[in-house]
Amino acid sequence: MASPQLIVGSGEHHVIALHGWFGSARGWGPLPDYLDQGTFSYVFPDLRGYGSRQDVAGAFTMPEAAADALALADELGWDRFSLVGHSMSGQAIQHVLLAAPDRVRRLVALNPVPATGVPFDDNGWALFSGAAEARANLAAFAETVMPAVRQAAATR
Repeated sequence: MASPQLIVGSGEHHVIALHGWFGSARGWGPLPDYLDQGTFSYVFPDLRGYGSRQDVAGAFTMPEAAADALALADELGWDRFSLVGHSMSGQAIQHVLLAAPDRVRRLVALNPVPATGVPFDDNGWALFSGAAEARANLAAFAETVMPAVRQAAATR
């Protein structure tokens, strides 16, 4: 996975933190400044197609993201590690667990996409899948889909 990534801490408990949709290794805001850097070592990589890896080709699937995370762990010499996954990477970290259960200590999923995916209808999928290329799709997605997600979460 050889790529620039943000590494924070020097502890023995290793953690790979994978960003969400339209995120990056440096898109976690001030979070890295507040982490326990004595107990943990964190690596914040860019997913394939994002940030410093924007031009890296691939299938851009969650199993591929999981394979990239495992390759990064190998590159760092980390035999066992925990994972943090935000949004779509909440699904990617589940794929890491499936691929290498003996290597994963813990999973932390922040606002995760479930392993089964999100059940969009045809219009919702067209809006979502076109958001990377069309700013109007991104704005429409945020305006129409996200309030429905927030409302569904509030009723649970």
